[in-house]
Parts: sequence; C-alpha cells; structure tokens
Amino acid sequence: MSKPMKVWIYACQFAEDPDYRGGVLSLPAHQEAVRDAFQRARLKEGEPYLLDRGGCWPGFIESVLDCYNHTLEELNLLAYKLAQMTEKQLEVYEGVLKALPERNMKQVINGLYNLERFEFLPGIRCDNDIGEMTIDNDLDPILEDLPGDIYPLLDTEKVGAYIREKENGVFTLRGYCYRVSGQWQEVYDGKQLPEQVEIHPSQFSLYLVPKGIEPEDLGVGAWLELPYDEASKIQVLENLGLESFKQCRIAKVRTAAPLFEQLAGRDHDIDRWNRLAKKLLSMTEKELLKYKAVAEFEGCSSLEQATELTDMLDQYAFDPVQVTYATYGRECLEQMGADLEAQAFRRFDFEGYGKEIYSQTGRKLTAYGAVSKEPVLEEVQSECHSMVTQGMG
Repeated sequence: MSKPMKVWIYACQFAEDPDYRGGVLSLPAHQEAVRDAFQRARLKEGEPYLLDRGGCWPGFIESVLDCYNHTLEELNLLAYKLAQMTEKQLEVYEGVLKALPERNMKQVINGLYNLERFEFLPGIRCDNDIGEMTIDNDLDPILEDLPGDIYPLLDTEKVGAYIREKENGVFTLRGYCYRVSGQWQEVYDGKQLPEQVEIHPSQFSLYLVPKGIEPEDLGVGAWLELPYDEASKIQVLENLGLESFKQCRIAKVRTAAPLFEQLAGRDHDIDRWNRLAKKLLSMTEKELLKYKAVAEFEGCSSLEQATELTDMLDQYAFDPVQVTYATYGRECLEQMGADLEAQAFRRFDFEGYGKEIYSQTGRKLTAYGAVSKEPVLEEVQSECHSMVTQGMG
C-alpha cells in the first residue's frame, strides 16, 4: 500500500461556498500534519467539519465506510494499521469484515486486532471448491468413517455449503475466509481508540541511507526526526552502521505541511534541513501559521529561501480570516452598500472582482489566508466603483 489514503476536511461554516476547497490530508498522519490540514480548511479546534475520502483506499474498505459514520481519528488509525499490513493480511481483513455479524465503526476497528482468529484460503471461491478440498483431504470428522467408494457419490457443493455454514465462512473476490477461534478482542469501545498513530511527529523527517545504496534497497535506511539532538544522531548512525552523516544521503523527506514537499530531493545537506527545523520549532503557533502562508506566497522552492523567510516575517502582512476571493469580493461590495440580490449582480464575477482588488493591493490568497509584502492598502472607493461598473457591463 505505497500510495497514500486521503481525506478532505471541510469546515461546516464554509461548506456552501462553491469556491471553498477545504484541506486535504494524506493518511496515516501525525497530529502536526492534522493540525496543518485543519489550518488549510480554516478550522478552529472544536468546530464541526465534514469528511470526504479520496486517494487509494482499498475497495472493500470504501464499501464498508460508505455505510457508517466515522471520525477523522478512526480513519487515521484505520489507515495506520492498513499501511502496515501484508497483502495476505489485507485479504484476511476483507474476509473478517464480511464475516462480522454486526458491522459498525467499532467492529471495523476491532477487526484490525483479530486477524489471527481467521484463516484465508486464496482461490477457493464457491461451495463446490470447499467441498472438493474437504473430500480430497478428509478435512472433516464426518467423512472419516465413510467407505472410500462413497466419496465419488457425495455432492461436493452440499458438502462445501455444510462446511461453510459450520465455519461461518465467507467468500471474497480472492478466496475463502473462515474463523479458527471463537475468541474476539474488544479493544475499541467506540470512544477511546486502542492506540495512537505513532509516525514522525516533527515538521520534517529525513530517511537516511548509506551513500551508494540503490533505490530498491531503501529498507536499509533509518528515519531521523528534525531537529535532531546528539543522542538521536548517534542512534541513527548506529542503526545505519556508519560513523558520520557525511556517509549518508537523504532518500526520502516527510513533511507535516504539503507546501514543504517541493523542497524534498532538492537539497541533501542534513545540517541545512536541521537549521530550518530548529527555526520552525522556536516559532509560536501563530508565527508558524504566518510563516507557512508567507512561504506559499513567495512560492518557496529551496531550503535556502525557506530558511531566509523565517527572519523576514515582519515584512509581510497576514490575514488568516480571508477564505476565498469570491467571498472577499462580496464583502467589499456589501461594504459599499451594493444590493447583491439585485438583477445586475446575477452574473457578476465575484471571484474575478476579489482577485482584482487583491492584485491592486499587492495581496495573494494562500491556503492559510491573505498575504501581502507590505501592509495592506485601503481600497479606493472610486476604483471599486469603476470595477463594479466594468463587471456589470
């Protein structure tokens, strides 16, 4: 399961705005990445939101999740466990979900922790297959006392149906799954999740491998959380069997914010990455939000530029309230006293109008809010009036 499972997060208060895009989040995700997605969705803690799945969820999971309400936390844990499964475990899990007498998100989660109580037989797709396998291998005690010449007279389909009902087995697209243990772990009560998603809690994580290692041999590497201290540096080098970071190269970079992903692969200087991580760690949450908006505003494309911007935040004005150009355009017109319900505004380009005002004042709208290089200039009433007239023409 190499490709990420995704979810789109939408703030309920903006859900009716056709220009609102929400925030997309790749799962599984650590809390820092979840926080960033909430910021891009313009969500504050405790506010209601909507979820929409996308990306590469297994088909059998999609059909199950379509039937039940689920939280982001439940989806994140589900994605976390799925990402660790082998192909065979995924096949077993599909059978487990199909075999459950009662399905809800509580049992969907619990099923993740009960795979060893089920067996999966690939290629067995009907009762006749079960019957043939059972008869050929004397797999049921009821057959032990039958004379050998009776076997050819048995109805394999009926034998298979008997075995399947006895085992509470189910068919999936790939085979047959049945229960081998009557026990069941209720690790999730529907309220408190059984475990936390433990992956890369920092803004940046570097996957280091020894220099000269081919891409297909990346299993020999180790993750380094940034900023690192001396103890974590020693531990990673020990895991790699190396003496210095100079003997390493960065094979992968994981970031909490999507805008930093374009920096991955462009710079293999571990210390330079670490300096940036230290600067971000020293920021308050408010400063970090502004920094991410400024980095997007400037189209940040290198570690050098990203590091320089950390010391330039005072040169920018940031408004986290603005969500879409169209909304801003409507707000400007309403402040001028325009009646937006009037016939003249039925086909008015509110988004284009909002963009034009932004352009005149040197602003851009980022995923985190509005940014300008200098303090925002107040709109001139006559210019707004002129633009309205052009837009209605």
